[in-house]
Amino acid sequence: MRAFLEKINNEYLDDFVYITKFPLYDNGYEIITFDGDDMNNTLFNKYNPTKDDIIVGSVECTIKFFNYLKVDVPKYLGYPDELKEFLGRNIEVCKLSECGNDFPYFTKPYSDIKKFTGGVMEKQSYIDNIKFFDKVDDDYLVYKSEVVDIISEYRVFCSHGKIYDARFYQGDFTKIIDFKVVEDIIGKYKNPPSAYTIDVGLTSDGKTILVEINDMWAIGSYGCDARKYSLLITRRMKEILK
Repeated sequence: MRAFLEKINNEYLDDFVYITKFPLYDNGYEIITFDGDDMNNTLFNKYNPTKDDIIVGSVECTIKFFNYLKVDVPKYLGYPDELKEFLGRNIEVCKLSECGNDFPYFTKPYSDIKKFTGGVMEKQSYIDNIKFFDKVDDDYLVYKSEVVDIISEYRVFCSHGKIYDARFYQGDFTKIIDFKVVEDIIGKYKNPPSAYTIDVGLTSDGKTILVEINDMWAIGSYGCDARKYSLLITRRMKEILK
């Protein structure tokens, strides 16, 4: 078993890559680093990866790894239908040109999460910038979301109906989410992947709401315990590559 860990300019891409090195080694993986800017020469042509291997790196490099192995790239999880009751805001799918001028609202890509960075649109120039700088056309599908006042956000690491870790990542860290709501989300999530994260926010009126669901293969550690993070990323990678 081999674990390919991404480097850029001979340095580990990020802490979430580096922290997997020793837990994966302890679990029997041969640790091999590669250059994320030159995957053909430092990974594909050199090591000929198979489905017995895993990768820890950027979303872009991981997608190339899946493509090399002819494995379907998992779709963005986002907002499962059965979890709409936890959203606490109106979210719709529309074309970029159909977002309208009822500013402010939040928008992000519907499918290609790397197409542009989601954010709050406060005026038309924000939309124009997305179209010009990110090369997004009017027919591109996006999520349009009502803006709510979220005062703190946490990422909860989950697998097989269990919470493995939770990490604050934005807002006021002293404002704690209601973990009973997180447990309710887990209980009502139908057919989840083997490992995923639930991003939840605490609103200014005290409600814990679902921000989004993310797939474990495409998520950094955010300070998650290294061994737990390595276990979950391995579990999900094996599920995708089986």
